[in-house]
Amino acid sequence: MSDINSIRAAIDSQDIDALWPALAKVSKRESAPFLAEILLAEWHESHEDIVFELGLIGEPSTTDAIAKAAETTFGYLVEWDNLHAFQRKCAYALARIGSSESRVALEALAKHADPHLSKYGKEGLEHWPLPYREGEYA
Repeated sequence: MSDINSIRAAIDSQDIDALWPALAKVSKRESAPFLAEILLAEWHESHEDIVFELGLIGEPSTTDAIAKAAETTFGYLVEWDNLHAFQRKCAYALARIGSSESRVALEALAKHADPHLSKYGKEGLEHWPLPYREGEYA
């Protein structure tokens, strides 16, 4: 089975434990669309890890998924009292992407009615663009 087929099989079977090793076999840039796809899925509890990884990758095509995730209330994150930390990670991931689209997404968050999202959007804008300091992460 090819690496991409292994990734697709893990996603289709909703197996997060199989997904991570499958993603490790492809480049970070190749993994980004798959991570963006599952960022909005309810079947796992890895949203914080995923958005952190997407922030490190900095792939502009993931901006919409990250912006939508910031506004999504995942029940387990509320239960664990981690929703706001996740929202902040989304804002920092958008700042790390550093594209004009990610800036627009941060500006929208900064104007959000939810005071936490507004705060994180403004914080992201203060750091936009946020370069990855340890070199290329591809």
